[in-house]
Amino acid sequence: MRHALILILYTSTLATTTSAGGLSDPVIVPPAAPIPTPAPAYDFYVGAQLGFGTGDVAPNDPSTIFREFDIEGPFHGVHAGVQRDFGPLTLGVEVDYTSSSGDLEEDDNPSAFIDVDTLAHLKLRAGTNIGSTLVYGTAGLAHAAITIEQGIDKIELEDNAPFYGIGADFMVNENFSIGAEYLVHSFEDMEGSDTDFDLNTAMLRVSYHF
Repeated sequence: MRHALILILYTSTLATTTSAGGLSDPVIVPPAAPIPTPAPAYDFYVGAQLGFGTGDVAPNDPSTIFREFDIEGPFHGVHAGVQRDFGPLTLGVEVDYTSSSGDLEEDDNPSAFIDVDTLAHLKLRAGTNIGSTLVYGTAGLAHAAITIEQGIDKIELEDNAPFYGIGADFMVNENFSIGAEYLVHSFEDMEGSDTDFDLNTAMLRVSYHF
């Protein structure tokens, strides 16, 4: 009888304690809020370039008034583009406009020269960063408009052709970069004139990034 009373009292006390909150309620941990994904780090830039070009003009039709001749001379222009880092790889798109700084003459024939009125590029660029320097390859579509003169004879031609090249851009600080770029062009049978125009350009570049 005594043991039965003790068991009843113990059970009653335990029930009272439980109903009064004596045992801890289960802790419910709310799910962690998702970490927002940062916006893609696009790098926009504009700039200018100055350099030198060498090439040749080759009329393949023997009846043409022009003969084949080599050219060389200075070039200048402007550019604008955007690029983005994908881990170790940097991809970008760029457009530029370049022209010759005056007439490009041939040393052996001062009466023959060519003026590159327009040399424009739509570029795809892919490279990797080595420290503060982006080393890249580039390729795309070029548009050229040229004027060829020899004596009193003159012809104007324009056409599109693929190009390729290499380059490097060094970040001087957060906003400015300096670089160099070498491009190879080959315009064949411009406007159906049976005239080929090959041109290689080496340019120094300065760009502002924002």
